[in-house]
Amino acid sequence: MQFQIVPPRRQERLHEMHFLQHLDQLRGVITASVLVFLAFAAGYFFFSGTILEWMVRDVPVDHFVFHSPSEAFMVRTKLSLILGIMTAFPYIGYRVWKFVMPGLFKNEKTRVMPIVVWSILLFYVGVVFCYFMVAPGMINFLVRYGTAHVQPLISISAYFDTVAQMCLVMGLVFQLPIVMFLLSLTGLVQPQTFLKQWRYAILIIFIVAAIATPSPDPVSQTLMATPLCLLYIGSAVVALVVSRRREKTAS
Repeated sequence: MQFQIVPPRRQERLHEMHFLQHLDQLRGVITASVLVFLAFAAGYFFFSGTILEWMVRDVPVDHFVFHSPSEAFMVRTKLSLILGIMTAFPYIGYRVWKFVMPGLFKNEKTRVMPIVVWSILLFYVGVVFCYFMVAPGMINFLVRYGTAHVQPLISISAYFDTVAQMCLVMGLVFQLPIVMFLLSLTGLVQPQTFLKQWRYAILIIFIVAAIATPSPDPVSQTLMATPLCLLYIGSAVVALVVSRRREKTAS
């Protein structure tokens, strides 16, 4: 058997070619992702007026206003960009996964993929839950504090930014089950600890809800904190069940 020794310069050239191939693949992933995102955003912009009317149809105010000539245009642009990235995100995640998958071991693929999928689903669930459940209750509660001579005159950008901020925060905090599962899986925190420290966890959740809500009133805080408390307890129970099953399988 003969062994062929590759010269150092040849090795450097092969390594450089390999790196350039990966760089070219990454460029393709980024280009395709940006094009898909922009295509969705452009499509949504043509219907942004109708979508915006649908968004504000149940708000108990006569009408919204905009204080500068570009305000309504910017709101519709932001709405189109947000809807575009949310619609294109599964495709972007798929392309990124296809790019990094060859560099992962088989056991890493089986562990990482479900976590990524559940993380994306929980983000969408959090956004949808906030938009249809939390935001309407908060807006209706606050607007009704007007009187016969004190009527709301809300700008469309203020309303849109408030709702978008709440939906983003809720989508992020709905990652709580993923964080708890990873802490339990790595052994940094035992599942029993989550259940034992539930009082402190609920206190922290209410503090986070008070900070995250644009107006720290009790109703908004409760509307945001209640589902998170239920999510925390449910995730702790699931982590405990999974941990005990792993222990039985290992023994």
